[in-house]
Amino acid sequence: MFANVVVPPALGPYRPFVKAAGLVFVSAQAGVDPATKMCPDAFEAECRQAFHNLVEAVRAAGGDASDVVKATVLYTDESQFDVINSVYAETFPAAPPARTSAIVRLPDGKRLVVDAIAVDRRN
Repeated sequence: MFANVVVPPALGPYRPFVKAAGLVFVSAQAGVDPATKMCPDAFEAECRQAFHNLVEAVRAAGGDASDVVKATVLYTDESQFDVINSVYAETFPAAPPARTSAIVRLPDGKRLVVDAIAVDRRN
């Protein structure tokens, strides 16, 4: 079921997404390039990669960015809030989903992860 998912492998025993009750729950996506398994050095590039991975997981579930209704952004440096807002607006230009953001500590030197809930319109 997940053979065609183009996102980095999970850091634990969980799936990239789960479909339930007409929704798609996407696990947190870091800014890791699936091909290299590395994070970019620059925060903005890491942020863009994380949102790209999120959208790829939604696509693998049969949807697209416009199906996302709620996102959670966890990040480590409050000074990057404007960068996150910019990338968020580019990722969801038409109707941005609801969002929760929080400053946290993340594993393995990650600076940002994003998860989402999307509507499963193909269900």
